Amino acid sequence: MAIRFLPQRLDVAFSRMAFPEHLKALIALQGGPEHVAYWDDFVGSPTGTWPSNANWMYPATVGTGTEVIGITAGLGGTLTCTTGGTSGNGAYQHVGLNWRGTEGIYYACRFKVDSAATVKFELGLTDSITNEGAINAKASPTFTATDAAVFCFDTVDDTNLTFMTVNAGAAGANTDMGTTPTLTSYNIAEIRVQGGFASGYINGQYVGGGALTTTAPLTPYVGCTTRTGSTRTLTVDWQACVGPRFAV
Repeated sequence: MAIRFLPQRLDVAFSRMAFPEHLKALIALQGGPEHVAYWDDFVGSPTGTWPSNANWMYPATVGTGTEVIGITAGLGGTLTCTTGGTSGNGAYQHVGLNWRGTEGIYYACRFKVDSAATVKFELGLTDSITNEGAINAKASPTFTATDAAVFCFDTVDDTNLTFMTVNAGAAGANTDMGTTPTLTSYNIAEIRVQGGFASGYINGQYVGGGALTTTAPLTPYVGCTTRTGSTRTLTVDWQACVGPRFAV
């Protein structure tokens, strides 16, 4: 007997919906039978330790020194990644290796840093939940990741916000923005992965694109490293990642 109100063939119900494609894209961020979705507004006022007592869906924080990562209660909610106060200290947070280029990925987040001086920060998609970032050295570049698609800023190299991909351990994309936006104000980063190619956008502006391994499972992640004797904080207003459940 058919269950009233539920569509039949849930695995393809989304694609059959008589909605405009832009509305489908928004709906997909909430997940469903055809999409694997993650969205976090970082709302709430947790009293426990992040992430084990505050939000069970996140793995342990990663950092050198004493990182302080968690929800900062306030209007709209935010995730703050704060380093220790020694140069080289880091504070990074991952989600889970649940998406890959075979199916396709859309990643987005709204972010800012407390200071654009003497700091490194990264955000995007990488292939490990335990590495302290994906980019070892931005100038060379060298990598801690084998596959990744990330935006990276590092004053050890320059003052450019750069879209980078890592493809089986080698550099794919390595493209600086024409004009780096004000990083102490909120900006929106987007990464689109189709098969073995990833494209990066800041505030809707295309920055660059490059290769990465199609079958590598990837996780959303954010984090920063201080390049001075003071703490640095990367603040994320929201973060999202979505991809089809089945290869298309």
